[in-house]
Amino acid sequence: MSDTPETHLLSGRTVLVAGATGGIGEGITRKLLHQGATVNAVGRSERKLAGLTAYADGAGPGTLTIHPVDVGSSDSQAVRNQLSPYGPLDGAVITIGDWGSPERTGILDLSDAEWESMIASNLTSHFHALRALTPLLAPAGALVHLSELSADIPYPYAALVGATNAAKKSLVRSLTAELDGKGPRVYELIIGPIRTRPRSAIGADSPEWFSAEDLGAHAGQLVAGSGPYSEASLQYLATRAHGIRTAPLR
Repeated sequence: MSDTPETHLLSGRTVLVAGATGGIGEGITRKLLHQGATVNAVGRSERKLAGLTAYADGAGPGTLTIHPVDVGSSDSQAVRNQLSPYGPLDGAVITIGDWGSPERTGILDLSDAEWESMIASNLTSHFHALRALTPLLAPAGALVHLSELSADIPYPYAALVGATNAAKKSLVRSLTAELDGKGPRVYELIIGPIRTRPRSAIGADSPEWFSAEDLGAHAGQLVAGSGPYSEASLQYLATRAHGIRTAPLR
């Protein structure tokens, strides 16, 4: 374990957060700032990015810059052109996509339009993001990608969420194998329900869940290459009681 104070863990390092204006992304952004990083917060909405700037004010010694960029765009070269002036990156955290509708529908009742929409927003966008951002990382950098526990378990009446999470997990695991230690470190984090400001506002909260800030602290350690999990490319963060694991829950 590093003896570096948390507020200096990422001093001198630049980390991009894709999906920074979401409930998880904003918590990760605040924690990375607390750890001293220069954070490039990326999102599609300038209005939401402005709100993130206000929310992150005073979060720590790090520096925040915002970039209205759609990393899920099919034009990966254009995305790289927009972000390359801020690289090479020491880290990138990808927390984008569709985490599921509150409306639950059985597989046999899903329409083609629902299928195509979820594939586009929760799988194709991640493929585009990986293709755009991985080349911006320094060889010693780290890419941290988030998927849900539904990647590993049946998810009745929300099967498209589970199917896309399983496909994302496979995509990232295959990228790890293809790089084979010759590029940035790649981490796939399989997460359970996460405490966020939006969830708390609607009463969906539990002290048993990890918080978005917890994810940010963990991602910061992975970027820094410190802590007991820096060598584990696949990790599970289901609940606080389960802790951080490197094998699926049974």
